Amino acid sequence: MIAPHRLSVKFFFEELSIDVESFIPVFHRWIRENVVPNELLLDVADYKHIVDGPAILLVGLEADYVVDLTDAKPGLLYVRKRDAGSDLSDALGTTLSQALNGVKLTETDVELKGKLKLRTDAAMIVLLDRLNYPNSANGDGAAATAAQTQLSDDLAPLFGDDATVTRVDNDAREPLTFELHAPSAPDVDALLGQLGSVG
Repeated sequence: MIAPHRLSVKFFFEELSIDVESFIPVFHRWIRENVVPNELLLDVADYKHIVDGPAILLVGLEADYVVDLTDAKPGLLYVRKRDAGSDLSDALGTTLSQALNGVKLTETDVELKGKLKLRTDAAMIVLLDRLNYPNSANGDGAAATAAQTQLSDDLAPLFGDDATVTRVDNDAREPLTFELHAPSAPDVDALLGQLGSVG
């Protein structure tokens, strides 16, 4: 299947109350120290005044990292904007590798002092491409079904045989969205090891 124009993955914090302000100096240091492999990080934007949405945004050329509070489910959202891969599987692999690397960097960051942990047993995956992946129950519904099957096939070997991918029943005006549930998911180090080198 064709790679979506953009693709995002959100991993959720174990904690429901996050000091989003603490990420501002952390993200600035990520830029200064060039801590993310294969990506150019550019700037940090503060959106914490927005209720129930993105709070702190680390803007990059290839991708953005977002401390996201949407639906009262705080998490680290990774949005791949370019150069993800030639098809959906490639794009998912690239996006997952970089997103999980972001999870690892967050959990081990010297300023955050290991206080924050992210879950690997659940994630939100959004195909930000209305042309190739319309969010409709009819017409091009076949594209959504095929995408769900492809995501399931790609994620099960990584996250465990009990991993399931379900389509979110959201408004048709919103992008095509899926939830990953993986009760037996390995930790972030094991997942990164399975995915190989970041990038």
